[in-house]
Parts: sequence; C-alpha cells; structure tokens
Amino acid sequence: MYSKYYEQHRADRNDLLSNPEVTFQAFAFDRANIQALRKLDVDRESARVLDVGCGRGSGLLQLLRLGFTQSAMSGVDISPERIAEAKLTLPAADLRCESAASMTYLDGEFDIVAEFTMFVLLPGDQIAREIAREMIRVTRPGGFLLLADWRYSRPGSDVYQAMSSRRIADLFAVGRSTRVVTREKGALVPPLGRMLSRRAPLLYFAVQALFPPAVGQVTTVLKKIG
Repeated sequence: MYSKYYEQHRADRNDLLSNPEVTFQAFAFDRANIQALRKLDVDRESARVLDVGCGRGSGLLQLLRLGFTQSAMSGVDISPERIAEAKLTLPAADLRCESAASMTYLDGEFDIVAEFTMFVLLPGDQIAREIAREMIRVTRPGGFLLLADWRYSRPGSDVYQAMSSRRIADLFAVGRSTRVVTREKGALVPPLGRMLSRRAPLLYFAVQALFPPAVGQVTTVLKKIG
C-alpha cells in the first residue's frame, strides 16, 4: 500500500521541510491529539502505551515529546522494515513485528492503546474488527483507546475506508465495552487542507472552526468499561 501511494505521489508529498502543503495539516493533527490527551487521567511517566500499526514510530515520538516514557512504550507493525526503522529512533521501546489482529501482549496490559491513521488504510472490515477486539483486550479496565483517523472514505477505493463515529461505535462496542470520552477536530480534508496550508495558512484554523464538515481527521478517545 505504501509503495503504491508513493508511486502515485511525489516522494516529498508528506515532507514537512520541503512541502508547505502539509505544514498546517501536521499542526492540526498534532493539536487534536494533544487536546485529547489533556483529558485523560493518566500519569505520563508511568503510563503503559501501545501504538498499533506504529510504522516508523512517529506516533510514539509525539508521545515522547509530550512527556511519556520511552521504556513504557510499545508498538506493533506488520512491516519488518518499518519496525527496524522505529527501533533506531526508539531503542528503549518494546517494538514487535506482528499482526495487530493477533498480538502477543497480555489482557489489560496497557493504560493507553492508540492508532494513528491505521484503520482508514485497512483493506477489509473483517481485519478491522479483529484488530479492534485486540485493542480492547489489551487495554486495562478504565484505560483509554485513542483513535486518530480519517472520517471520510475515498470514493472508488478499496482502502481509505472512513473511520466515522458510526464505524467506531460498531467496531469498539461503544456503550457496551467502551464509552466516548472526547472527540477532537484535527486536519482538514486533504485537498482543502493542503491548499490552505500552502496559500492561506492564517485561514486554516478559522476554516476548521467555522466549517465542521471540512474537518477530515478526528481524534476520538474511548474509555474501556469494567
């Protein structure tokens, strides 16, 4: 999927230093995660955190900047190359190359289980359901699930499946196994967000506030019941 993505787009498409189109998209994404994390009752120094679909570790690096402890961090990804890259920047974290649909972690092992734009890329609903069940399983009772993902699908694509509030409620058994703590608005839909980031950055967060349908990415936090 990643190879196909970068075949279709230029190599610097998501490069913060060379492509101003993504500057405010990244700011908005990070801002939504920060606002969500502010509402969690956890001790950052001791909280056990798992990033599902961690890739090169960018989500964990954000948490590290926010005061979470690297030695209490874990991550799983199905790509050995990406796990190898993540280990170079996060040597003290527990990073495993394995399927998120069948993780080797214990029940209730983590205070926070997060995913950063993973579900939108999954090719089918069955694998999404299996991963969601695993994420709930490894979260401790009273712990949190942080879902930073895109809420719109891409028409005609077998990936880019919307992580809407309705889909979240279905996958994560909201009302039965979990409850919603907060939803925070993040990045705008990519065509609009990239255009504003490049040409009119001062309007970016005004558009986000005034036109909710233009928000493409939302960070949702769920709390595990029981």
